[in-house]
Amino acid sequence: MTIKTKLIMSLFLLLLLVDVSLGYVIKETNIECIVNPDNTINETITLLIYNDKDENLSSITFTIPQNVKNYTIYSPNGIKGYSILYEEGATTFGLEFDKPVPPRKYTNITFNLLVSDAVWIKNDIYQLIMSFPISSKNATIEVILPPGAVISSYQGNLFVTPSGYKITTDGKHQIIVWNLNLNKEITFTIAVKYTFVKFPTQNIIETNNILTNSNLKYTLILLMLSILIFGGLFIRENRSKKKILEKNISIINELEKLKKLLKNKDEEILKLNNMINELKEELNRANRNILSKDEIISVLNDKVSEYKSELDKLINENQKYLEEINYLNELVKKLKNENKKLKEKVEELNKVVEEYQNLKKGVLWDFLTEDEKIIIDLIKKYGHITQKELVEITKMSKPKVSRIVSELEDRKIIKKEKIGRINKLTLTEESKKLL
Repeated sequence: MTIKTKLIMSLFLLLLLVDVSLGYVIKETNIECIVNPDNTINETITLLIYNDKDENLSSITFTIPQNVKNYTIYSPNGIKGYSILYEEGATTFGLEFDKPVPPRKYTNITFNLLVSDAVWIKNDIYQLIMSFPISSKNATIEVILPPGAVISSYQGNLFVTPSGYKITTDGKHQIIVWNLNLNKEITFTIAVKYTFVKFPTQNIIETNNILTNSNLKYTLILLMLSILIFGGLFIRENRSKKKILEKNISIINELEKLKKLLKNKDEEILKLNNMINELKEELNRANRNILSKDEIISVLNDKVSEYKSELDKLINENQKYLEEINYLNELVKKLKNENKKLKEKVEELNKVVEEYQNLKKGVLWDFLTEDEKIIIDLIKKYGHITQKELVEITKMSKPKVSRIVSELEDRKIIKKEKIGRINKLTLTEESKKLL
């Protein structure tokens, strides 16, 4: 990593620290350290975070006073991105939540780490020394010794510090537990000396399985949460659109029914006209048959009353249908206004997303050195290229190109892709969007 990159990351972490150190409180700290027979330590740190401000909490920093590797980070709010600063004997994480923590709400963060520099051996005596920054009032630290390990003692005094601990066992491991109730921030340092009564090789597999199962568990949890969050958003949006579509289709169907009813009424009116014509013909026939005037009037009055009653009935039904049409028209107008508002909101959100993408592009590009920009431009130009071709084009030394490529791979900007029989370099999907 270049000096420039380290300086930028340090400034980024410092800004995060200044921004959020006053924006949240760590309510509880739980630390579990599983000491493996190979003298590495599976350390799990769980923090209960409380946002005590009136605005959303979007990022935090946390420093672990050990050199760590093979780490995973989990939060129910999701981890959108993170940066890591390695200093001598310490590792600082800068985390950005995928879903910010609302004011006066809680969230958890769990770090799963592999520590390799906390156990020393002298004359078959193993000494574990670890420090933990504790800023919460309540904290629990649990150290699980390897199978077959026992705490060393001298004249009845166990080599465990500080005091206030409890010792338990699960039948295979000795477990040391500190339950803390603090009134200020401290750095809690523990020291344990132990030795082995025996070294059962079968337990190595069991301990490694603990790590594997733990990593697998958190990986599966992260995957399931990602599917639930993004899948839930997708389903919810589609359901909303589907409801609007179904409602519009229902209205259209009702209008079609009304059209059919009106068409039927027109047919009935046409029938009435035909009947009137028939009456005229009957009148003509009556006249031809020399019917009396009174008889003709009586027949006509009866027919007119009958037809008038039918006509009044049709008028009332038509009025009812007209009222229903007016109601449906108002409903359609209301839905159009709602659709217009939704469309405007979508456009606003698209603008926000576009501004965020542009900002993210600028930030990523500013973090690149000039040599890194040259390498990325060549990869963008050719689509995929080998390291040997980069050396030939840029005239940079092979070690320099190898180092730059390695750093860009670590930062997930480029990746190696097998094309034919040759591994070539291409941009990652994320960097294609941002660069």
